[in-house]
Amino acid sequence: MSFKLKRSQLDLSKIDKVTIQACKNGLGDAVIISGLPKILATHGFEVTVLTKKSNAFLFESNPYVSQVICLDRPLTKSQIRVLKSLECDLFIDPNNRTSYSNWIFKIIKKIKPKHTIGFNYPNCYRVYDSIITYTDFSAHFSQRFRYILNRINIQTSENDYKYDLHYSDEYDLQVEGLLSNYPSKKICIFNPYASSDRRSFSSKQAQDIIDLMSSYPNIVTIVIGLPDKISKLHPSPNIVINPLNHFFHAASLIKHCDFVISVDTSIVHLANAYNKPLISVYSSEIDTFDPRYKNNDVYKPNYENAIQIIAPENSAQNLDIMNLKHYIDQLTINL
Repeated sequence: MSFKLKRSQLDLSKIDKVTIQACKNGLGDAVIISGLPKILATHGFEVTVLTKKSNAFLFESNPYVSQVICLDRPLTKSQIRVLKSLECDLFIDPNNRTSYSNWIFKIIKKIKPKHTIGFNYPNCYRVYDSIITYTDFSAHFSQRFRYILNRINIQTSENDYKYDLHYSDEYDLQVEGLLSNYPSKKICIFNPYASSDRRSFSSKQAQDIIDLMSSYPNIVTIVIGLPDKISKLHPSPNIVINPLNHFFHAASLIKHCDFVISVDTSIVHLANAYNKPLISVYSSEIDTFDPRYKNNDVYKPNYENAIQIIAPENSAQNLDIMNLKHYIDQLTINL
């Protein structure tokens, strides 16, 4: 798709309003993206985030985001009007080509930003004024934002990029009320299910892990996840099926806990945000558009306090629970 006759040059003196495209990304990706608005805003830019409705809550309380615009696929007439009225000096698209790309192109065309930045598109794609050639196939997704920031003369080190979550105090108060029932216990947060079966534990595995965690007398394990799934698990001594079901409750539980076990990357990235000891299980997914990118690398935990287990034969359901127990025992020695 080509609609620009001539690419614009990036003139930073004319860049005040920045729009971040986060429409394609899942909730875990959105947690990673959450660190970008703060860096941009503290350097004087006004930040708008485009996202799907299911992820909008993650940005709506962020003081560094001036505007959150929710978009559907396809765009509605009212959304098209909003995009046409949006003032945008710089449009940032952090993704490679995906099944969403043509939709993103239409969004850009409606906005008509002064300058656009994209990744790895051939030069024939004149949607983007600046195309970053990105070949760090094993690098974490957050590395892309360092490339973008460098392009607009903001220098950052790898350790400078931190996820940045903002939510109402009510979530912490409710979580603290729950945890007050276990004042002398260490708290483990266990997330057994991801967004696909292949990346999730089986029901039997989840129950076996619950029974295993029940055997640690000084630990209370809180099982988090979609209520309709975790409600089918059978509680044991020292096991709590989470009664608080908002994503920010999960964030607060992780902020207050001692360690995390998860197969889902959104929970992994929350553990990173609060630098919590983590045991994560990954299932070797690859990018369907470019197999050189592997999710084990691109969406890895990416911090020193984390253990990443790669499940056998590309599925968490093939993991031997005794292998997991080995890492739990290692981790709990230091609690």
